[in-house]
Amino acid sequence: MTIEQTVEIPANHRLTIEIPREIPAGRTQVIIQFPVRDEAHTAVPPDEKGKMSSPAFREALRRSHGAWKNNPWTNHLEDVNAMRDEWEQRN
Repeated sequence: MTIEQTVEIPANHRLTIEIPREIPAGRTQVIIQFPVRDEAHTAVPPDEKGKMSSPAFREALRRSHGAWKNNPWTNHLEDVNAMRDEWEQRN
């Protein structure tokens, strides 16, 4: 069964899904698809990287905000150094 419905996404970005009674209870797969925007994100020009006055740089930061908030990788420097040590031992 396929159900397609156009919805308004509220400000809190939470949707509630009501399932028809014909669908049996139990484990199932739900697929939610959002349309891809036609506009592509442009890369930050090299001379604008790191400049907070650059609108392109600020937009790149805005898009990436929160991307690592749930990352459990807390010892990143130690882990990277350990990887480098492994590479040096292979040579």
